[in-house]
Amino acid sequence: MYFSVREKKILALLIAYPDGVLLEQLQEELNVSKRTVYREVSSIEKTIKPLDVQIIKPRGAGYRLVGESINLDKLKTEIEENKEELFTDNVQRQGAIVTTLLMVDEEETIEGLSLDFQVSTSTIVSDLQAIEQSLEDYRLQLLRLKGRGIKIAGREKEKRQILGNLIFNGVNEYEFFQFIDHLEGPDTEAVTDNFFLKQLTPHSLYLARDILYHIPQYSVKEVTDNQLQRILILLALSIDRIRQEKFVEEEQDSSPKPESMQIASQIMVKVATTCGHSILAQEVRFFAYQLEGINYKKPQNIFIDHFDVELSYQIKELIRVVSENSGLEFRKDEQLFNDMLTHMSAALKRSLTVLPNMVNPLLQKIQEKYSTLTDAVTNGLAEVFPDYNFTHDELGYVVIHFATSLERHPSGKGLFVLVLCSSGIGTARILESRIKKYMPEIQQIQVAKISEMNRLNFKQYDLILATLFLPEFTLPYKVISPLLLDEEIQELRAYIHDLRPETERMAQEELVQEPGDTFDDLYETMRTANHLLNQLQVKPFAAEETVELTLEKIVNELEGTVVSNAEYVTQKVIDRYIVAPIGVPNTNFALFHSANKCVMEPFFAIYDLDKAFSILGMDKKSIKLTRILLLLAPDPMKEAQKGILGKISSSVIESDLNTEIYKFGNHELVYQLLSSLFIKEIKES
Repeated sequence: MYFSVREKKILALLIAYPDGVLLEQLQEELNVSKRTVYREVSSIEKTIKPLDVQIIKPRGAGYRLVGESINLDKLKTEIEENKEELFTDNVQRQGAIVTTLLMVDEEETIEGLSLDFQVSTSTIVSDLQAIEQSLEDYRLQLLRLKGRGIKIAGREKEKRQILGNLIFNGVNEYEFFQFIDHLEGPDTEAVTDNFFLKQLTPHSLYLARDILYHIPQYSVKEVTDNQLQRILILLALSIDRIRQEKFVEEEQDSSPKPESMQIASQIMVKVATTCGHSILAQEVRFFAYQLEGINYKKPQNIFIDHFDVELSYQIKELIRVVSENSGLEFRKDEQLFNDMLTHMSAALKRSLTVLPNMVNPLLQKIQEKYSTLTDAVTNGLAEVFPDYNFTHDELGYVVIHFATSLERHPSGKGLFVLVLCSSGIGTARILESRIKKYMPEIQQIQVAKISEMNRLNFKQYDLILATLFLPEFTLPYKVISPLLLDEEIQELRAYIHDLRPETERMAQEELVQEPGDTFDDLYETMRTANHLLNQLQVKPFAAEETVELTLEKIVNELEGTVVSNAEYVTQKVIDRYIVAPIGVPNTNFALFHSANKCVMEPFFAIYDLDKAFSILGMDKKSIKLTRILLLLAPDPMKEAQKGILGKISSSVIESDLNTEIYKFGNHELVYQLLSSLFIKEIKES
């Protein structure tokens, strides 16, 4: 009879306390969620059924173990004789089995695995069946060789990716960094009890740490601990595998981003020098791809060649969808946008693990605390990124970004609401329940009767709701029906949204404003803003046969005033247009842009075409282009120019109102929009 370590702990508690153990006590003892306790108890019930022993839970009491004395004694014997297992759950053990099979060249027998992992042969057979399908999804094959044993066949690339992920998931951050920080040299003899950490040699871990910690500081200084751990494990694993002459395969379509290749090349040159082993080009490209899953801070600017316009739009859409689904306003948080853009550009490139991740208790708690927000993020990710299956952990990290935004902005925190109700207590509770369920921005609710009004301090409430009209009541309040209909929920959300700008303004006035860097910086910002407003044009334009020829005609008109070489600038604008879709979804316009040495001054103008062109939008759907937004900048750009031009580019899809102005607005409307954007930038500079 097999029990996991966790199951044995539960049974030991139930035996020690025959009068019952509360759910909360089991949670505290095991440091797990309620759901986990339910799952473990359910598993135990199935296992102990043949012994004619049961677990009961009377209403209002704790869990109890019941059965004949002789059967309870048999269960105690089973627990005492049950061998101590190496792993606390099936997923972790299955990951260890995969790791074992991938790390060795020869076949392993079922009996040998059973002995290694201290479980029965039937358990190993069951584990292998669970593993087999997952391996096939990653183009690896579990081979059963008659009379010889079991092995995993496939390419080195897939083997190394899965090994890296399994080792990463099997070692917590504290244990990992404690271990590598005590490595004093490449020949340090270090011992660890962690099965997964044992798969890497101390020598390779020391070299990986030494190499990564000495690459240019700008590339890793913003990397989080768990991402640094991931890349250190992958590098150490690569060093070990290269020494064993196990190389990743050459791929024709392999083309990492230039900045990733640059860092990977620096790292692999040091590996080659230190190990005395030549490094193949495909190894550099493989490691460059791994770096693209590390979201170290990168400048977010549409003028940078590798800036992902499509992803930028998707992040804006995700923030919009989460805002609408949760009733919380995130669209004005620029830091959230930048953090999410950095995070998702890495998350979408990370390899998924071959087996399900073990539940991260911290992320579990965060998702439980922000349950409504978690639901909104889950639905938003499914809507905006339908082609990706996000792991439970990845979902948790995205929720953290949004939760951090709530904590960062006091106006985003819950409101204290008074509900004046003339109905019975039952109706009042229904109303309170609906408010809590559908309006998470309301954190605290007090339900009071009309007869209690003269005893209330109305100043402590952010919002007053009433289920009937209150003649001669002078404070602002909203009348709602006792059952809070769906349309009333929408109206209340809009009403609360309108309250927030004032709250934000008051909070902002309390902040101590720091002075700008220098007078010269402020002057340059103002000069750039003034120049852009003075040369702004919104004018009709006769289009040519193609978009490219139309752009050429537009830029030719700017030669000598805005650009020094129209042909060069036109080609640069067209190159950016070809690289990635720039059409704004559900509109008639696209933002064409370029920063290059032949642009003399920042320039922004809008051209209304007399014919429509079909081009690809940021959402990969076609739009009819009748309006061209052209944004040009010199290269290199001054910091002040980056800020001002960044305001223009981000404003295009920042809000529905902005989009409508860029879609239909005349010179006066666009001028007013840019003025407000520039004033905000000048205040922040």
